[in-house]
Amino acid sequence: MDILFAKYGINIVRRDGGIFVSFDAGGIVVQMIEIEITEEESLKAQKSERDAYELIIKLQNEKRPYKKIR
Repeated sequence: MDILFAKYGINIVRRDGGIFVSFDAGGIVVQMIEIEITEEESLKAQKSERDAYELIIKLQNEKRPYKKIR
């Protein structure tokens, strides 16, 4: 596992041939989830806090498959 980015409330890692982002998707209680993303999404999220936020909103709206990690 290679950590590609850890800032703006997200962590992006490369693992098993894929790129994954993890972030807190919880409301009152912390609920860390991990979702596979594309290289383009990874690069955009690393540009600014706003871009990272937009990726999180996009992923939540698309309802992509995710894995709870904590």
